[in-house]
Amino acid sequence: MLRSSHKVLTLRLGTSGYAVSPGTLRGGAWQKWPADEHDKDMLCPIEERLAALKLNIASCALLDVVLDSTLTRVQVIRFPAGVRKPTERAAFLKVAFRNVFGRDANTWHVIAEPTYVNEPTPAVAIDDKVMQAITTLAERHRLKLRSLRTAFSDAFNSARRNFSAHMGAFALLENARVSIGLWRHRNWIALSTQPLAAGDGEALAALCTQMFSRIDPPMLAGTLYIAGADKPLSVPLSEGWTTQWLQADGNAFVIHIPRAKAA
Repeated sequence: MLRSSHKVLTLRLGTSGYAVSPGTLRGGAWQKWPADEHDKDMLCPIEERLAALKLNIASCALLDVVLDSTLTRVQVIRFPAGVRKPTERAAFLKVAFRNVFGRDANTWHVIAEPTYVNEPTPAVAIDDKVMQAITTLAERHRLKLRSLRTAFSDAFNSARRNFSAHMGAFALLENARVSIGLWRHRNWIALSTQPLAAGDGEALAALCTQMFSRIDPPMLAGTLYIAGADKPLSVPLSEGWTTQWLQADGNAFVIHIPRAKAA
């Protein structure tokens, strides 16, 4: 079968499993990685899973990869004056992640958008072994790796048309973790990924409140948009904050509007 140079295969990856879908659709059933033969309670490293994964590529020629928060670490960084060259910025990013996450960051591949000095920009870290495994997977299937992004940014871009607050927060719940991003005047000002039990609205409120208080000046009001929850959560935030639950609708997220009760 001839391959179209424009057809895309989307591969979503996490430590617990994966999903494959044609095009850029959010569809594709989530499949758990098979249990190991010798220890069914332990999963072997993701890079070994990828080495054994066989994709039904059909006529696709391009590969999009979306990584959940179990495989990425994020933070907002600002490049200081004097750090302009690509090599200088790469070294700065390594140090920035090592300062937050420790020596594990020495083996991470860190990506950040080019930006002006002192401008806030998101930075994402991926383990070097995972990055190499993804590259090898694409080469093995003769696919061109078109994009590599986080599930958080993928969900945010799908949901952003719902946002009206000039200052707010977006939380994505997935695989017993939450990724939270705060923005003000169209700029990211903080990003974090943390463990979170499903349905634990109080713990989510505590994480958000902690992030709000660390911002200078503190974020005293705004809207928290929540995606990935199976049902609306009760998130007890301080006065001045409201919450909106976003439901998946095909390849996008829409604000959930509760049905009016019958009279």
